[in-house]
Amino acid sequence: MADRQNNLAVRVLAPALTGGRLDAVALHEGDRAWTYRELADKVARVGGALGALGIAPGERVAILMRDTLEAAAAILGVIHAGAVAVPLSELARPDDLRDYLDHAHAVMAFVDGELEPAIDQVRGELPRLRELICLAPRAPGERDFGVITRTANPAMAAAVEPTAECVLLYSAGFGDDLRGVRHSHASVHAAYVSFAGFLGLGAGDKIFTVTRLSTAFGLGAGLVFPLLAGTESLLLPEQPSSKVLLAAIERFRPDFFLSTPSVYGQLARDVAASKVASPLPQVRGAIAGGEGMPDKLIPRIKAVLGVDVVVGFGITEVMQIAIAGPANDDERPGACGMTLPSIEARVVDDDGKAVGTDEIGTLELRAPSMCLGYWGGDAGADRGAIGSEGWLTTRDRFLVDARGVYHHCGRADDLFKVGGKWVSPSEVERALTAHEAVWEAAVIGVDDEDGLIKPLAFVVVNVGHAPGAELEAELQEFVRQTLSPYKYPRWFEFVEALPRGPGGKLLRYKLRPNRRRRRAETGAT
Repeated sequence: MADRQNNLAVRVLAPALTGGRLDAVALHEGDRAWTYRELADKVARVGGALGALGIAPGERVAILMRDTLEAAAAILGVIHAGAVAVPLSELARPDDLRDYLDHAHAVMAFVDGELEPAIDQVRGELPRLRELICLAPRAPGERDFGVITRTANPAMAAAVEPTAECVLLYSAGFGDDLRGVRHSHASVHAAYVSFAGFLGLGAGDKIFTVTRLSTAFGLGAGLVFPLLAGTESLLLPEQPSSKVLLAAIERFRPDFFLSTPSVYGQLARDVAASKVASPLPQVRGAIAGGEGMPDKLIPRIKAVLGVDVVVGFGITEVMQIAIAGPANDDERPGACGMTLPSIEARVVDDDGKAVGTDEIGTLELRAPSMCLGYWGGDAGADRGAIGSEGWLTTRDRFLVDARGVYHHCGRADDLFKVGGKWVSPSEVERALTAHEAVWEAAVIGVDDEDGLIKPLAFVVVNVGHAPGAELEAELQEFVRQTLSPYKYPRWFEFVEALPRGPGGKLLRYKLRPNRRRRRAETGAT
């Protein structure tokens, strides 16, 4: 039954209203801060402005903004109005924006003034896009976010069904297949119940989530979940350089710090080089998610940053981390831990039957926070890989050890067989990054001259080491000694950086081998 109390924007602000915390700080951004009262007013005025512009419930509204207070108000204001928020990365290029906006059937967009030129380049190809509202507009006559939120009449929240769609998220996990993940008011709230219980998040806590609001991890842990818990959350508009992060941590002093392993690694490297004090010893909870955690990075984080990190595995479809546990597992490093409250998981073979202990299979998940399904653009909505009993078949390979601990073995579409045996790219990558000459590595399977699949490694060389044939031979022997011999990379390509998405996730599907060089090599078996 449709009811205002089902609206996620109402539920987000209700704890502050009923708990007498309306004048407590809700969101920080640099030296700026909004109380729950101020945020509630901005959200209601955004909702009123959307109504005045004729935006109907269920229509899609894009948010192309840096992680600012205004971006938070825009996202929640769209949901407040009963429309669907579509947060997009501020790093998206014009061609990407055209594809996302067209695919989502977006009728309107909130945009930072400095980002508007990217939309302007493709707006002529977007006949559905009726309106733009700009924060700090550059051209006269453009709709100004500041003016609208000062002058619009605050609106009552739209009455919605619990299962009504409220947010559409785009994940890089589908490669070139563009899909939007559709979440409802109820599924996002269910994700909060599970995640906040795991984290121990409560009123008065401070949380700093570096991952962007355009991702499920960032939108949940950086905005929606903290507000539902009555906490203070820090938003970071700037790109997360170590200098910016260290200044923000020192000023905000968070109780919880959440980011990707790449950011933890960057911080550890720069803190060690500058010989400053450990920045995170006061943190009660440090979570790493969004990509795999290299084994050798775990002790470095502890020694340099002064914190034990918890590694989490999550997917956009459940709006949060689904499996998590301490990274300092001496018995078997690299573990992802166990399922969070209300999350069900199982590992199955290609026939859907449960695999045995320590056997690799495909992860399936079921949870109250499961998405509604996928949006396929002009093809409409599709439940995709979600079965009739609510199980989602992921693209991730896992094994479960005798203790019930889950270990990520790579994407199902990344694994490949060599001589009839499975090779996990992440396993080979962990072996490579254990070598002092390797800063980062990514492994894919490519065909040799006989059409047989063999491992190819893309390597970012550490400072003080030189790429070349000598290092290739050394790394090949190192992996042979570390793993089963058939898993060693037959070829290497040394690169300046690995392709990553806005949240830091490795985009393995973007790796392209230098086929001419590889074909010219001989002697690989």
